[in-house]
Amino acid sequence: MQVRYQIANRIQKRFFPVRLSEIDDTPKILKIKLQDFPGEPKSHMDNSRFEFLNIGHDFGDSVDWNYTGHGKLWAYKLNYFEFLHQPDMDTESGLALIRDYIQKQHDSTEGLEPYPISLRGINWIKFMAAHQIWPDDIVASLNAQYKVLSKRIEYHLMGNHLLENGLSLLFAGVVFSDTGFLKQARSILNRELQEQVLPDGTHFELSPMYHCIMLQRLLDCYNLLRNNLHSEDALETRIRDASASMCGWLEQVRFSNGDIPMVNDSVHGEFPDPDELLRYAERLGVTTCKVALGESGYRMFRDGDFELFIDAGQIGPDYQPAHAHSDTLSFVLYANDKPAIIDRAVSTYEKSQIREEERGTASHNTVVLDGLEQSDVWGGFRVGRRANAEILEENGTTLRARHDGYKKKLGVLHYRTWKVAENSIEITDELKGGKYKRAEAQLHFHPDISVMRSENGEWVADGVKIRFRDALEQKKVKYAYATGFNRTSEADKLVITFNRSLVTEILRNDHEASQQQSINT
Repeated sequence: MQVRYQIANRIQKRFFPVRLSEIDDTPKILKIKLQDFPGEPKSHMDNSRFEFLNIGHDFGDSVDWNYTGHGKLWAYKLNYFEFLHQPDMDTESGLALIRDYIQKQHDSTEGLEPYPISLRGINWIKFMAAHQIWPDDIVASLNAQYKVLSKRIEYHLMGNHLLENGLSLLFAGVVFSDTGFLKQARSILNRELQEQVLPDGTHFELSPMYHCIMLQRLLDCYNLLRNNLHSEDALETRIRDASASMCGWLEQVRFSNGDIPMVNDSVHGEFPDPDELLRYAERLGVTTCKVALGESGYRMFRDGDFELFIDAGQIGPDYQPAHAHSDTLSFVLYANDKPAIIDRAVSTYEKSQIREEERGTASHNTVVLDGLEQSDVWGGFRVGRRANAEILEENGTTLRARHDGYKKKLGVLHYRTWKVAENSIEITDELKGGKYKRAEAQLHFHPDISVMRSENGEWVADGVKIRFRDALEQKKVKYAYATGFNRTSEADKLVITFNRSLVTEILRNDHEASQQQSINT
């Protein structure tokens, strides 16, 4: 099915390029009202100067809405118009930017792709609702853009793109009282919400960042339906229930300091604040659903000073793993409410060696055999051969799992067991079957942590100390930790060489703990 849509999309783009529909001078609209919603970080700096992905650009006298000099994602961000909701955006400045886009939109290429239309449409509507202004020229342009979107639904990409299309068409259907838009939205959302929100509340792309992004969009749609006239009662209930489930998952996996695990494609500074999302849900009357982590393969253990997040799930979704990494049986550890052993995160979406490296096995806290990948990540957003994971045992203190990512090439199965006790974690790696030359366990530390080797051979890393049994070689190297798009910070990493088995003991650093106790006292 997806292949068919890919072919149809390419034919459509090649022979039937996007053109704005004839603009209705007087489209019927419902002047909606919305409850307060979260704002956005500052990205419109002043006049024609913007900053996205930590890259600033000054357009001078005239904004080029088609500008791709900083890559496609930067161009997309420019066209989303999220800056309309930054704290210092006044009504007149927002209207001026919208009208500048409208004057130039007939020459637009990036901005008239379905995904930016979807996000821009919601942001324009939210801006007009917040200020209770509905200028005829902007409403007419918006209606025309939605007519383009309705003919360019991203069935060829699916995933979060398709869900965004459906949620945006819901906004259009309510605002314009358009049964056609509503029918499309209903068809997409009834199917995609059932598939994309797993039973344990996870968004099925298994990226905490995209989970937060999609949760905010669902809450915006519930805000729309809860506070305005419509005929979609069943869909309102479905969106409310999906939001409650996603809030429940977010509460399960976020750390006590409010952070989320930066696994798969997750980028610092590019997603809504989890605490603000939960407050937004509460304002809307969405009651967080109590969920147990299950289908996602993610697990969280909390004991003493330690919070341990484990990834024992599949690459997903199977047909669209664009944001997946080769990270099976990796983990993230927080100690004393601070990140200790962490995921590298990502600094770019551009197709490059950096992109492939950040998605690769060696950039995660798992085991690499002979320099191979557990799952073949390539092409920026593609995955070929992939590891299959299976949880074999779990209870309140133990999780045992395995994956077969090395079986085809080396005949090896990787088993990993985590045992959690108060202020101690024991991780046992076992390699069964096959042949290989070199096995390396990876541990990545946060840049704020200094990793030192003690006289007795233990590694001391601020709030934790680590020792290994059956290690052949232990070395500390440097790696580039992604602090945001196009930003990295040097940090320490341990690479531990072993043969068939390795036991890693992570303990509370009593010296650090006593210092913290003294401070608290």
